[in-house]
Amino acid sequence: MLARTLLFLTTSGALALGAPLAATAGTTYAGLRTDTPRGLFLANLDDDTGRCHASAKKVAADAVDREAANDDAFSKRREELEKLPDKEEAERLYQELVRTHRQKQNLADRELAACNDAADTVVNGSKDALDLARIHTIPQPTVPKSAVGSLRISQPDRVHLFIKRSTWELVTPKTRLTAEELRRGAELGIEGRDIIRDTAVWDGTIDVTLTVTGRGSSTVTMREAPVLTQLNTQKLEQVITGTTSDDDAEGKQWRADAAVVTKKAGGSLRQLDLSGDQWAQDIFEPAYTSIPGPDGRPQGMKLLIGSVNDDRRVASRVMFTELAGADIGGIHVEHVPTPTENSSYDSMGNLETIPATSSYPNGRVVIGGDGFAPGQTGPAPEMLTLLKSQGLQDPISLDTSWLTIGHVDEFIQFVPVPGSRLGWKAVVADPTAGLKLLDQVQKAGRGGDKLHGNLPPLQWPYDERIDQRTTNEFLADKQFVETNERAAERIRANLDVLRSKTGLTEADLVRVPALYTARSLDWGMLETTVRSMPEGPAKEAKRAELNAMRDGVAEVPGTVNGLVLNAGHYVAPKPFGPVLGGKDLFAEAITKAFRKIGYQVTYVNDLTSTHVSEGEIHCATNTLRDSLTNRWWM
Repeated sequence: MLARTLLFLTTSGALALGAPLAATAGTTYAGLRTDTPRGLFLANLDDDTGRCHASAKKVAADAVDREAANDDAFSKRREELEKLPDKEEAERLYQELVRTHRQKQNLADRELAACNDAADTVVNGSKDALDLARIHTIPQPTVPKSAVGSLRISQPDRVHLFIKRSTWELVTPKTRLTAEELRRGAELGIEGRDIIRDTAVWDGTIDVTLTVTGRGSSTVTMREAPVLTQLNTQKLEQVITGTTSDDDAEGKQWRADAAVVTKKAGGSLRQLDLSGDQWAQDIFEPAYTSIPGPDGRPQGMKLLIGSVNDDRRVASRVMFTELAGADIGGIHVEHVPTPTENSSYDSMGNLETIPATSSYPNGRVVIGGDGFAPGQTGPAPEMLTLLKSQGLQDPISLDTSWLTIGHVDEFIQFVPVPGSRLGWKAVVADPTAGLKLLDQVQKAGRGGDKLHGNLPPLQWPYDERIDQRTTNEFLADKQFVETNERAAERIRANLDVLRSKTGLTEADLVRVPALYTARSLDWGMLETTVRSMPEGPAKEAKRAELNAMRDGVAEVPGTVNGLVLNAGHYVAPKPFGPVLGGKDLFAEAITKAFRKIGYQVTYVNDLTSTHVSEGEIHCATNTLRDSLTNRWWM
């Protein structure tokens, strides 16, 4: 006879996993029983014995010279294409060159990701065995001595199935269960060889069929657990940041200051060599996958999703060379670049997760871009497809095209607030409030003072990178005012999206004053070009282009771009706002806003270490949180 379970599918074909599940209850069939609800199993991508660590370092080291040679060959071929008379054909060939080059440069990433516990056909010790979801054959004490059992997997390239004998043995088409095993019942273990990346290709389901001679067949449908991004409401375990150069005294100091408050809040700070990339937030997104363990507690692993931004490629390998190991794995996402893409959208500072709501108890991803309309750029489709295919954190698209860098973390942050309506609040940058503070300075008769108060001594080039105009001069600058008015309008529009899709209300927001400027690094390079040009129509055209710039980057170091710790601690960049009565108006307003929700803000000076490079504390850090206690299936 044939017994089979049917799982409920959404209209898109993805499994609907949102319904509550019993903590430990499995499903029983005529001949098979699962230990986990709906037959959940793990993509077993960690490295419980640490066997991949040494090889990962070698792969990364060996890639350096090879990739440098690839870059040289790419540049040479590009120069050749630029000389072709047929420009349309040259462009076609160039785009093919870009795709081929990217594939070559990602060879090391594919090799690094290929080493994990599911990459071999053995169970790597008792800890690895815990990552196997269990299936049991129902004891059949009356089968004759001649009875033989066989096992079939619907998609053997997606999983490994093991049978527990004296050791765990890989089940193959030749594996046979003896009459004795059928009589007493056998224990099976299943692991996924990769995560669900695209439900149109594979929706995560696997059929395991037991056939017994003379007794028929029984099939159990198993489903791989989703990969979920971590939440700021989960307890902080570790802050990760890059090492600093010997001449970056300021960077060393703010990291030391952050380490002190992180330890006070019950976490630790770890500095890693990021191959010269200071943006730790951008290189990977921390996530996790888990299933109910034997005692009902979650069993799983953290999975770090690497950025597909090629600028982050080398730095992101730290996932494998330093962080991967027991209960931590890395995920490489292959991406084919397109001619119009803005790769900055693919840095992971542009991906945040709204904490739990009633509709999305495991949070919901927000990711920025140009609105994702036809012909516009946005995050890599491979990444969006991967996130959507998990089925539980349906991504929300926000407009970040009004920002020079274009990351979500430049204007919104989510912080736990126990006792509040949702248990968390959204900290939102408020340019309108920032402009009002400047008006307050002007009305107090201090508009002739520098907007940035209490600045430390600045050497070149920082004395030019930090805009040292007065408050009056800023307010008289049409470009500056309109940049902030535009920023305020776009933030309002994004909040409207969040209200409509998540039920966010004004009471759930913490507004903090902010100021943006169009005088980004791009503005500075163009302004230098304009100054060097001779007078004439060409210079006037470039000057008009310069004056028309309205995309924003933080003028006052951005508070929302801070570090969320435990127990009401928050690390923010020191704002260096205008001073009245000996007090920084921005710091006073920010401290007051955070105090209302029970937070203590620690200000650190990142002015010349990260702020001048158009990032802040959040951009230069990443976090690992206690995500594996979350029972997402409940």
